[in-house]
Amino acid sequence: MQTVDKAMKLLGYFSVAEPEIGLSELARLASFDKAATRRFLVALANHGFIEQDGDTRKYRLGPAFLRLARIREATRPLARMVQHSLDELSRATGETAHGSMFSGEDLSIIGIAEPQRPTRVSVDASQPLPLHATASGLACLAFLDEETARQILAGTSLRKHTDHTCVSKRELKAAIAETRERGYSMAVRTFDDDVISIAAPIFGATGIAIGAISVASVASRFGRESERRIAGPVLKAAAGVSEATGGIIHPAVAAAIDRHRA
Repeated sequence: MQTVDKAMKLLGYFSVAEPEIGLSELARLASFDKAATRRFLVALANHGFIEQDGDTRKYRLGPAFLRLARIREATRPLARMVQHSLDELSRATGETAHGSMFSGEDLSIIGIAEPQRPTRVSVDASQPLPLHATASGLACLAFLDEETARQILAGTSLRKHTDHTCVSKRELKAAIAETRERGYSMAVRTFDDDVISIAAPIFGATGIAIGAISVASVASRFGRESERRIAGPVLKAAAGVSEATGGIIHPAVAAAIDRHRA
């Protein structure tokens, strides 16, 4: 299992900004030796998850992901459902909306909707969202079962993204508790100095968070009434996705939805 974990870790370094990475750089990023890194890459390539450019010798993601993505979307079309909710959410708030799902120790974005205005938050769909530094991450951490949350927190590296990022476990636990009490999360300049985000969890059939719906606003226009104006639609959108996929909404989130309907 450790070998599988290490191989999967390598896949997480590829993105739209860096679609091809050399062997030495991958080894450095993962803190693996080059021989082990090469073995993992060869194994992934044998199954189509990695391929190597014949000229540059750099590695990139392989076509096997396309087949798996088609199977996933054909049998459980969550991405299409989320995208519809995001489009409506972006129109309602005038801000950028995005949806994400758990992917190991972080969140992977599965949909983005941007407003028709010149100044807006841009979200990179290939960039993983760290749990400790984003509203989406906090929304998920707050509504996990205690054992899963404990394991994730134990293995989470509290990397500092801005001067406002939670960099201590005590600070992070306080933010999680506040989110659970409120029913939704807020991240004020914690991942990007120019962004304030509000997120609500997407729940699975067991009543545990499996992802989040978030709205990201340019910090300079986030005024006194912005939280209430945005939180209600975010809660509604996340609850709609949860219910459509058979999820059980946590009582604290249900209470928050009722408050924002009043």
